Amino acid sequence: MSVSHMYSAADKSRTYPTNGEQIYFTGRSQAGSLIAYQGGNMHAQMHVTACADCHGGHREGGRRMYPTFWLKAPSLTTEALFGDHSDGHGEHPAYDKESLKKVITLGVDPSGEHLDSTMPRWMMSEQDLDDLVNYLAEGTSGPEAQDH
Repeated sequence: MSVSHMYSAADKSRTYPTNGEQIYFTGRSQAGSLIAYQGGNMHAQMHVTACADCHGGHREGGRRMYPTFWLKAPSLTTEALFGDHSDGHGEHPAYDKESLKKVITLGVDPSGEHLDSTMPRWMMSEQDLDDLVNYLAEGTSGPEAQDH
């Protein structure tokens, strides 16, 4: 498992097809606005970060959260978020779009439990949040599948 930052500055300067994808991979909206956050792991606190830095290019999760190596970023695939949660996807019900918004901005899962502060609390416009949640709900592939 890697504990390092996943993307280079060049990767973060790419343009992605949708605003939600742009936010997921770069931490910026297509309008160029930096998506602000509080908290996060040590890397997030020291650098501009994005969802993909911890959750992966294919939303597969598994990255260890330096310096707390026992914490791993969960998968954000459509199945992991919205699928059957009785098979080890978490101790809470499946997400819907509203509960996904709540975990992104407030760090509260569908059962009402607060996530560790390693998960940043993201601050963005309602439109940017809708775009990000729609991207996560659609199950689109990572950057390797895109034409840039």
